[in-house]
Amino acid sequence: MSMPRSRSFLFVLLALGGVGAGCYPTPNHMPVILKGPRPLGSPSTPGGLKFEEGTVLQLQLEVKDQENDEVFFKWSQVPAEPAGAFSSTSVATPTWTVPSPPENPDTPIYLYVEVEDRNGGVLIGQSPALFVIKK
Repeated sequence: MSMPRSRSFLFVLLALGGVGAGCYPTPNHMPVILKGPRPLGSPSTPGGLKFEEGTVLQLQLEVKDQENDEVFFKWSQVPAEPAGAFSSTSVATPTWTVPSPPENPDTPIYLYVEVEDRNGGVLIGQSPALFVIKK
């Protein structure tokens, strides 16, 4: 008994994974920031957070990548001066040492983290405003 021609064609498509399956890559999803970036344990206060110069802050960041791609980090500070010190700019949760106060003490400092999965998914996270208190 032979299959009608249309059924055998359908069987071949199903056996090969269906029409179009495998022909197009699955779209990449950007990583998602679940928590942070912010100093670990800091309260959510309106108007920013205040820290004494020289304080070493543990930074909090939780990221999820839907495809479980390896995720890369790049931390920075704005404004760049006076410069605080990151323990590393390429890990998820570095420490950051609070610098001396800016010339204008009302100038906030923001910490930014670029999160990238190197498959086209990139996003930027921003900390709350950080203000430096002179020691």
